[in-house]
Amino acid sequence: MDRIGKFLELYSSKYTRSSYQLSLKHFFNFIYQEGNLSLNDQGEKYFTEKRNYEEDIEKFSQSINSKPPKTIRLMLSTVKTFFIENDIELSDKFWKRTRRRIKGSRALTLDKVPSNEELKKILSHMSIEGKALFLVLSSSGMRIGESLKLKLSDLEDGTPYKVKIRGEYTKSGNSRITFISKESVLFLNEWLKVRQNHLNSENGKTRLHASKEDERIFPYRVQTAYYMWRNALTQSGYMKRDSSTNRMTIHPHVLRKFYRTRLGSIIPVDIVETLMGHEGYLTEVYRKYQDDPDALGKFYMQGEHTLTVFGSGEDVNKLREEISEKNKELQTLVNSLATENISLRNRLEVVEKEISKISEIEKIVKELQQKRLEVN
Repeated sequence: MDRIGKFLELYSSKYTRSSYQLSLKHFFNFIYQEGNLSLNDQGEKYFTEKRNYEEDIEKFSQSINSKPPKTIRLMLSTVKTFFIENDIELSDKFWKRTRRRIKGSRALTLDKVPSNEELKKILSHMSIEGKALFLVLSSSGMRIGESLKLKLSDLEDGTPYKVKIRGEYTKSGNSRITFISKESVLFLNEWLKVRQNHLNSENGKTRLHASKEDERIFPYRVQTAYYMWRNALTQSGYMKRDSSTNRMTIHPHVLRKFYRTRLGSIIPVDIVETLMGHEGYLTEVYRKYQDDPDALGKFYMQGEHTLTVFGSGEDVNKLREEISEKNKELQTLVNSLATENISLRNRLEVVEKEISKISEIEKIVKELQQKRLEVN
């Protein structure tokens, strides 16, 4: 097997392999700028030549300096790791100097986290599967790639509704649990009612890219989910792109920020980060609660109302108040009917006694009439 193939085989995550492969492609395309060599051939050729590795990396770093800082760091980190796997270790001083040239630490695109009302308007332009998918995302903090791998067996009914995210679904390889809101469960159930019919009718078509036997809840590619999102953004009037990167300012990944912002305003942020699967919190917090998911569920329920989209938290509270008031009115009516029922029962007993007396009188009259007839 070639060098690049062996390197990529070290990683079990499909997402990681894809990211590393793309980073190496950028590096070797910059080095050779040839269109007639495959990536594998470029990788093999590179290590048969006498190269100035530091100079190559410095020039490559300069060529990608307009990209987002996180992307630059990923590309350089991939090249560094690939070099180490091929027994080429450059000094820490060189790598520190290279990293210092990277300007900023955040993504260049200025994201916009939608409000609950804005998200409602966006989702209103989606079909039932789109509403179900993106409500699951916004109410769980999952990554879109994780949600598209979920199977029915990963769901567990309860209060709140639990989602088991397997290690093979996650970016880190660590499994975890999270929860979805009652609102998203309603839409999810509606989608599941028609899911198999969609699979049967769309089998083999480009929209689903799935077979009739696909066990995933949402049998889509990531690209298909993004298409659904972009289409809804355009129809709702929220399609805006960053002037420097031309990327959507409201993209599916901001739903994780939506989740963190809303839920983090009610419950401890470290609990929110744990539910989202952020590595920095797994060692300290998740271990504390991994054997007690009920505790995590109780935290989630405290802030669940902030994630409501098709009705604000205030609307939910008003609805609860109205239901409570209706229950009081109903109870008053029941009590009133019970009182009337007792009164009617008493009156009925009086009437029954009167009827009984009349029956006795009629009996006596009949007996007297019979005696009179006998005398005559």
